[in-house]
Amino acid sequence: MRIARLLILASCLLSVGLSASGWFEQFPVGALFAFGTFAIASGYLILHWLSKRFRLFVQAGNLKHLTQSQAFRFFGTLALVKAWQHTLPFAFAVPTGIADLIIAIGSFFIARIVPDRGPVPKAFFIWHFVGLATLGMSATLAILTSSPRFGLVEDGVTSQAMTSFPVSIVPTFIGPMVTIFHLLALDAARHRNRL
Repeated sequence: MRIARLLILASCLLSVGLSASGWFEQFPVGALFAFGTFAIASGYLILHWLSKRFRLFVQAGNLKHLTQSQAFRFFGTLALVKAWQHTLPFAFAVPTGIADLIIAIGSFFIARIVPDRGPVPKAFFIWHFVGLATLGMSATLAILTSSPRFGLVEDGVTSQAMTSFPVSIVPTFIGPMVTIFHLLALDAARHRNRL
C-alpha cells in the first residue's frame, strides 16, 4: 500500500524536522507521549473499522518484516546514555532503555520462528503483547517522571528532556510507529491463524 509508505515517510520527516527545530520543547513531555499513543491507536482503529482495503493490507502483512521492524527500538537505548549523563531520570530511562534493547534484540529471534505459511506460534503473540506493554510502561514512566508532583523525580531531573532533539523523535515518531507495527503483526497473525 503506497499510501502507507508515504505516510510513514512524511511522519518521519515531519518528526525529525520539528524535533531538530526545537518545536516540541514547548510542550510537556506527557502531552507528547499521550498524543503519540492516542493519535496512533485512534488512527489505526478508525482505518481498520472504515476501510476494507486497509484490513486486507493488514491481513497480507509480512509477519517477519513487521517483527523485525521492532529493531527501531534500538534507538530507545539512547535513554540509557541520557540517564548516565543525568539528562533523564533513572526511574524512566533505565527500564525504558533495557526494555527497548530486549525487544529490539528479540525481534530477530521471534521473526525466525514465524513460518512462511500455517499457524503462528503462541510465542509470537506473547512477544508482541510484551512489546506493547513495555511501550505503555515507558509512556507511563515518562509521564510520572515529568514533574516532581508524582514523586518519582530525584535531583530535579525530569523526563522533559524527551522533548529535545534527538530523543524527541521517540514519542513523536518511533514510539507510534513501533506501536503500529506491533498492532499490524498481531492482526495479521490472528487472521492467519483463523484460516
